[in-house]
Amino acid sequence: MPDWREQLKQVKRDLGGQQPGPQGAGRAAAADGGHEQVRPRHYVCIGLDFGTSSTKAVVQVANGAAFAVPLSAADGEIEPYLGPTRLWVARTGATAMAESGAGAWVSALKVSLMHAPWDRVPVVEDFPIEARPVDLGAAYVAHVLRRIRSWFEREVRPQLGNAEIAWLMNMGIPARDYAAKDIHDAFLAVARAGWQLAAASGGLDVERARQEVDASRSPAYVPTGMDDADFLCVQPEVAAGVTTYVRSPQRVGGPHLFADVGATTLDTSIFLLGQPTAEQAAGDLKYVFLDASVDAELGALRLHRYRAHELGRLALERFAASDPLKPIPETARKCVPADADIDRIDTRFADRCAVEVGGVISRARRKLNEGDNELSVPDRGPPGSIQVLLSGGGIELPFYKDVVAEAGRRAAPGGRQGLRIRPFRIEAIPRPGNLQAPGLTDRGWRRLAVAYGLSFPYWDIGRFVPSSEVLPPPPPQRREYADAFISGDLV
Repeated sequence: MPDWREQLKQVKRDLGGQQPGPQGAGRAAAADGGHEQVRPRHYVCIGLDFGTSSTKAVVQVANGAAFAVPLSAADGEIEPYLGPTRLWVARTGATAMAESGAGAWVSALKVSLMHAPWDRVPVVEDFPIEARPVDLGAAYVAHVLRRIRSWFEREVRPQLGNAEIAWLMNMGIPARDYAAKDIHDAFLAVARAGWQLAAASGGLDVERARQEVDASRSPAYVPTGMDDADFLCVQPEVAAGVTTYVRSPQRVGGPHLFADVGATTLDTSIFLLGQPTAEQAAGDLKYVFLDASVDAELGALRLHRYRAHELGRLALERFAASDPLKPIPETARKCVPADADIDRIDTRFADRCAVEVGGVISRARRKLNEGDNELSVPDRGPPGSIQVLLSGGGIELPFYKDVVAEAGRRAAPGGRQGLRIRPFRIEAIPRPGNLQAPGLTDRGWRRLAVAYGLSFPYWDIGRFVPSSEVLPPPPPQRREYADAFISGDLV
C-alpha cells in the first residue's frame, strides 16, 4: 500500500522543494538576455468514477476550480454529466462510443471487470470477437479520456494561458480498501492502458487494447504525459466519497457512516475524523476507516431485477401456471400477487441491506475499546450522534434511506444487535463551492460526489488509514485465579 506522506516528500524533492499546486514550480521555457523565463505549472487531476450504469468525471486544477465534464447530451431526463458505461464493438474488433457498422453493445463492463477480469470470452453471446474484460475496460476508458481531454482543451485550457499542464488521474475501484489486490491490479491496468491509448493517435480496437493492458502491468510502466507512474492511481470509491465531505466546510470531527448506492453496489464504511481546527487544511486531516464493505448484489439495479424476478415467481406460484393441467387466468390482472406478498418482496431485500450495513457497524464497534468510545452511547452525559453521509444515484430511492435508518435502529440501545450505538444523524454530502457544473441538479450532484473526491491530487486528500490496517484491540487478559489462591499450607 502506498504511503502518501512519503510520496508527497518525494514529489517535493522532484520539484526542487516547491509545494505542488497551481502556483508551484515551473520549468524554463526560454532564456532572454540572460534571464530565464519560467512557465507557470498547473497540476490538473482527473477524477474518474467508472460506474456500472454511468461514468462521471470531474477535472480539478489543484488549489483552484473543479469542472464537471459533460459526457452525454442532456435529454431532459438524464444529466449531461452522466456518460453511459457501454462500449460499441464492431465485428472487425474496432471499438467506439456510438454504433458504427455491424457490431454489438457491451454494457456489463464494470461487473465483468470485478468478477473475471482476465478471462477471455466472446464480448457478447454468439459474437466472433473474444476479449478480456480488462481489454474492453481499457478501450472504454480510452474513449472517455479522449472526450475529457478534448473538452478540457476547448473549455478550460484557454483560461490557463501558456501554463504547463502536469496531469494526474484517480480512478475509483469497487473495493473496501487497497487490500483487495485482484480488483486493484485489474482496475489499475485498465486505468494505465486507457490513459496510454487515449494519448496515442488513431482508432481503437480490442487487439490494441489487449497489447497495451499487458504492457501496463510492467513495474517500469509510466503512462505518456505523466511525470511519474504514481500520478495515475486507483482509489477505493468508499474513500473518494468520504474525501468530498472531509474537504467541505461542514465537516465535523467524530464518527461517520458513509453509504453510497450505485446501480449494482452498496458501499458502506465507518470512519473517524479528527476534530479539525479552523486553520487546518484538508491535506493535514487524518480519517481512519474502522470498517468498510462493498456488496455488488445490493445496488439499485439489483433491487429492480429482484423485484421483477419475485413478482414473476409469485404469479406462477399463485396459479401454478407451470402446471399444464391447471387453468390459465383469464387476464394478467388476475396474476397479480396479493398486496401482503408484494410488500414482503421489498422487506426481504431491505433486510439483506440492513444486515450488510449492520455488519459494518458491528465489526467497527469490535475494533474499539470497551466502555466509552466514539460509537457507543456513553454511560454519562449526552449520547452524541453518528454523522451519516448518503451518496450515489440509488440514494434517491426512499427505500435505501429507510434501510440506513433501520440499520441504525437495530444497532441502537434496545435494538436487535445489542450494540448500544449512538443515534444516526443523516445528512447529504454538501456540494462544494469550487465545482463548476452548469445546470447540475442536487440529484445530479449526489451522483458526482465520488468523481469530485477522486479529483484531488494524492497529496491533498489527507491521511487515509484503511480498515485493513485497523486491528481490533487485544482480548482482555484471562485472570488466573489459581495464582491468587491461598491454601491452608500458606496460612
